Amino acid sequence: MKMPKLSKENILIAFYTIYILIAGIAYELFPTHGNTPNGGVLLLYLFIPISIIYFMVHLVKQLYGNQSYAKCLLIHGVVWLSIAVILSTFAK
Repeated sequence: MKMPKLSKENILIAFYTIYILIAGIAYELFPTHGNTPNGGVLLLYLFIPISIIYFMVHLVKQLYGNQSYAKCLLIHGVVWLSIAVILSTFAK
């Protein structure tokens, strides 16, 4: 049986979902010791450069490629905005 081909948008949504779930699990499983951040916080710090690089790859493919990556760029923006809103809500 042949596996169905996943779209680039589904792969992107799966990446963000799995990454944030792993960061949440690491936050719960590995507690902080004093002033050092735990695994979940470290993964969120790494989330910024990883997602920016992923965004830049899609932006270059949108500008110079044959396929449209506009939906992927929109998904990046929605995820970043959602995380910013969630973090600012819980920071209060």
